[in-house]
Amino acid sequence: MRKIYILPILLILLSSCANNSTLKYSKEEFGKKWPFSVDEIEVYCDGYKEIYCTASDGKTYALNGSAKTASQDNPSFSKIENIWLDDPEFEGLKIPYTQFITEGLKLCEDK
Repeated sequence: MRKIYILPILLILLSSCANNSTLKYSKEEFGKKWPFSVDEIEVYCDGYKEIYCTASDGKTYALNGSAKTASQDNPSFSKIENIWLDDPEFEGLKIPYTQFITEGLKLCEDK
């Protein structure tokens, strides 16, 4: 009988200790300044300050230089250029996505 009570208590303790390890963003939130052709991304930190996002198209993209270097030979990662939109206000430039990297780096600090 005693074992039955231990499992729910353990699950509650583990869930309360878990930190939020991803950040979710959507096109709806950003409007015209949304830099991607997908509707949503989920940003996370992995390795040594490698910032990635999983997009609503089901693919994972490297966002910063560390992540691009670490994943360059891994076919399970797609190139961010495939979904990165041109800036309609400035010909030849892309809409910046640096804010996602900055917020992702904060996740690395919490690890």
